[in-house]
Amino acid sequence: MSTYVVSDLHGQYEAFEAGLKKIEFNDKDELYVIGDAIDRGSGGIKILQHVKQEKNMDLIIGNHEFMMLNAVDANGKPECNGQDDVLWLYYNGGNATFAEYKKLHGQTRKSLLLWLNRRYLIKTLEVNGKKFCLTHSYYAEECENKQYFELSYRDVWHIVWKSQFRHDAETRGFDIYKDYDYTFITGHVPVMSIMRDYNKPDFNELRIYEKGNLIDIDGACGLGYHPGLHNGALFLRLDDMKVFPVLLESIEKEKEKIDE
Repeated sequence: MSTYVVSDLHGQYEAFEAGLKKIEFNDKDELYVIGDAIDRGSGGIKILQHVKQEKNMDLIIGNHEFMMLNAVDANGKPECNGQDDVLWLYYNGGNATFAEYKKLHGQTRKSLLLWLNRRYLIKTLEVNGKKFCLTHSYYAEECENKQYFELSYRDVWHIVWKSQFRHDAETRGFDIYKDYDYTFITGHVPVMSIMRDYNKPDFNELRIYEKGNLIDIDGACGLGYHPGLHNGALFLRLDDMKVFPVLLESIEKEKEKIDE
């Protein structure tokens, strides 16, 4: 039995499938998707449904799921009438997700929303005696192991949007993690962006970013496929901290072979 994490798949369902195959995921393993499974790519709803139907998979809410929950009709109608509808649809790639969401049967949409409302924002767990804290971007001790519906809009906003790596956040550069005995696993800000900020522009290998007891695993799926970009999904096995990268470029090359 092994425990895996991946983050920021952003609708790249083929990368998700390729990652499961690469890690040889089975019924005895566990997988946590640490937010932003949806938007920009067209397969976000498929990823949510896949995770939802598997007993050994779970989703941690990210800022894109947060926007969706505050954009779509709360009763499952195929409408966007919430306070974050413009922010989601027009500024953060939610249109791709909403197009697929509208195709679902009404009861299926309701079931999906109910499931999302019961997902965690911050999940703590122990693997081989090592303590981990999974959060899409930020940490608040009072919100540990609480489900989305238990928290206020403001509480969720801080957890899924704040980051010490975002230029637009007042928390930039402030290390909130050093005083805890967790290893924090986050996403939200692509690893390549962090590396470039640290004057390492030669990002020629898809890899995680580590700083003290913080690990970022956002492989920039949200940017989509671009030749030579070296972006994709980063699957991390917590048992031994082995990384399994899945390049979007590799997936495109495989598709080209099939088409030939």
